[in-house]
Amino acid sequence: MGQIFKHLMAGALAALPLSLSISQALAQAYPTKPVRIYTSAPAGPYDIVLRGASPALQQSLGQAIVIENKTGANYVPLGEICAKAAPDGYNLCTGDIYTTVLNVHAYSKLPYGAKDFTPIIHFGYLYAALIVHPSVPANSLRELLALAKAKPDAYNFGTPGPATNSSMYVNYWKKANVASFQNIAYKSFVQSLNAVVSGEVHAAIFGLGQAMAQVRAGKVRALAYVGEGPSKLAPGVPTFREAGVDLTILNWGGLLGPAGLPRDLVMRWNGEIKKVLADPALREKVVEGQGFEQVPPSGGSPEEFASFLQAEHTKIAKIVQITGLRLD
Repeated sequence: MGQIFKHLMAGALAALPLSLSISQALAQAYPTKPVRIYTSAPAGPYDIVLRGASPALQQSLGQAIVIENKTGANYVPLGEICAKAAPDGYNLCTGDIYTTVLNVHAYSKLPYGAKDFTPIIHFGYLYAALIVHPSVPANSLRELLALAKAKPDAYNFGTPGPATNSSMYVNYWKKANVASFQNIAYKSFVQSLNAVVSGEVHAAIFGLGQAMAQVRAGKVRALAYVGEGPSKLAPGVPTFREAGVDLTILNWGGLLGPAGLPRDLVMRWNGEIKKVLADPALREKVVEGQGFEQVPPSGGSPEEFASFLQAEHTKIAKIVQITGLRLD
């Protein structure tokens, strides 16, 4: 028996280099067919980034990049299709604070969990501005919160539904007795933006790029923006922290795969996205042009993205607990 075991081990060890070479050959051949990347709403920031980067990715990878939108139901379909995909590198998805983090803590039943994804790369923060209609008698975020505390529900806040950072802020401020806004829910971010521009609501939080375009047009005023540092998109506008609000709920974008995605494919895609971010013209047009800011861990390693996600889960879990937010 011992002799047979030795022969078997010898054969297995002899075959090992061959199996490794086959694995390496397969990795080098990848991709051999189109790669599908799932993302949220069409014409949204993630969709525009991916479609703008697709020509460069297709040229580098030698295969078509198919962008498919998964919308509705608080981003649950997007998370589910990615989490349940085969870990072969042919089905990837964008991750964000809603799909990847908030849903995990705000749903009692969800068809995926935090461990069902492989982090590939964080590609940027999507800064957002708190804007008000010109009729609102507040020149700073502190003044706005003071107004909403002194007159509960007299000021309304447009939000794109409960599964957004806008609603988290409104609910958190009310629970913490900081301010009491009437939460007016819309079906999309664009509708909430249009509502504050028209004066239908007093305030809203919207992506920095498009919000500041409305500011420059004189249709709204920006009191502060949700960000971790200076932004050339909002010169002279303070961050939430600078405006006296410590809670920072930042949206962000990243590329994910299903759990179990092989390391060589993770690193291949990490490298491909890094090339996009390193191209000044492409970065300015399709990344920064959508309001994404390159602040660490943006453009970093998969491990840095994984550490970031762990910290996000800790923060959002506490906010959900305080606000009692449920999405079921």
